[in-house]
Amino acid sequence: MKRISCLLLGLGCFASASAQFKIESITPQKADPAKVEPIVYDSLANIRVNGPEEYYRGLVGQRLLFYPRDIHAGLRPVAYFNFLAETPAVVRVDTTWLRKPRRKVRPEDFRIDTLYSDAYRPRFYKDEPAAACGCTTMESYVLGRDLCATAPETGWFTPAEAIEGKTFEITGVGIHAISEQNLRFFRLRSEEGETLYWYAHTGKDKTNLRDEFYPVAVEGLVEKYRAAYVGKEFFLTKRKPEAPGYVSGYFGLQAKTMQGEENRLNFGTELKCLDIRLIGDGKGYAVPSFVFEKKEDSVRIYMPLCRFPAPFGVEGYTLGSDRAFMEELIFTPSEEVYAQRAEEARKREEARLQQEKEQKERKAALYRKYGKATADLILEGKVRIGMTRAMCREAWGSPEDINTMSGSWGVHEQWVYGLSSYLYFENGILSSIQN
Repeated sequence: MKRISCLLLGLGCFASASAQFKIESITPQKADPAKVEPIVYDSLANIRVNGPEEYYRGLVGQRLLFYPRDIHAGLRPVAYFNFLAETPAVVRVDTTWLRKPRRKVRPEDFRIDTLYSDAYRPRFYKDEPAAACGCTTMESYVLGRDLCATAPETGWFTPAEAIEGKTFEITGVGIHAISEQNLRFFRLRSEEGETLYWYAHTGKDKTNLRDEFYPVAVEGLVEKYRAAYVGKEFFLTKRKPEAPGYVSGYFGLQAKTMQGEENRLNFGTELKCLDIRLIGDGKGYAVPSFVFEKKEDSVRIYMPLCRFPAPFGVEGYTLGSDRAFMEELIFTPSEEVYAQRAEEARKREEARLQQEKEQKERKAALYRKYGKATADLILEGKVRIGMTRAMCREAWGSPEDINTMSGSWGVHEQWVYGLSSYLYFENGILSSIQN
């Protein structure tokens, strides 16, 4: 026992020896930028890929929330390899004996081999049933990981729980050249003050839904939505013209109740926004979702923020073309709808009063011109034998056609109306009616 204690003491004396084996870090080596005041997030769109450089620079100071996984979903993958620490972490220290151990250990008897990993909060995964994720296959090779996306992997990765459900502040953005490949990165600061680099996706791999949305929500976006929607009432007006898929205005959209049941949501439905929560559907990640109460029946439903809440593809997750997603819909505040309806009702009433006024004026004019009996017939749209052409025109309106014949007996006219209706005049006086 005394000999073992001496041996351990000797190892402790040399534990700080310089490493003989080290993985070179591929993170950009820059000084940590000074903390900046975040710019007020002035958009109702989440962070997107393939934007101009000034767009990304405008995100500095914003905080990002990476979607947490639904607790009821058996999701894969389990780790990420596109989150790198600024300073590589020691993940293993091995002792290599150069000579057979003896009673008195000397420095020349052994060396300390130190293994570093540049993964953020590294964890070793060996023969996991799911591959690590985080980049395209090309990017995985560039970042130094020889991975196959469909096979079990072995190596040091960032565990999912170190990223998902966490918030990070963007302190910088840029392009980093690695092995002649330019990859976009976000410099982030964790809630614990750690600096890390996120190599975000810019690929076009539609099977993994990476060409539309990052797996994050900008906290400023959520707060902007919260201020604009929570506690307020809206009418679901229509879908945005650029929204993918076709939805019939007659059948409306599909939404889910807070109990997970399907509920049909028609355009023109009035809703009250109660809250914004992180909600999952049991198949994917929990994403910012809007909780609404339908005014017509008090049923509570929720709408996810976007169509692609699953960051890197989730088994069983499906895209419904008739699903209700907030980013694809147009809502009109209820007070605007009611104000518009009140204005339309006012115009209708104004038109009705104007029509009544015109009818009274016409009635008075006909009474003065033709007398009460004839005027009442004209107002009822009726004609009788003996009426003049002027009276008949007042009652039935102008004919579609007039056929005229003249002779020694005088002038004979046939007035043609639609639906086989005819008036016959002899010398300007109605002599016959065919209806």
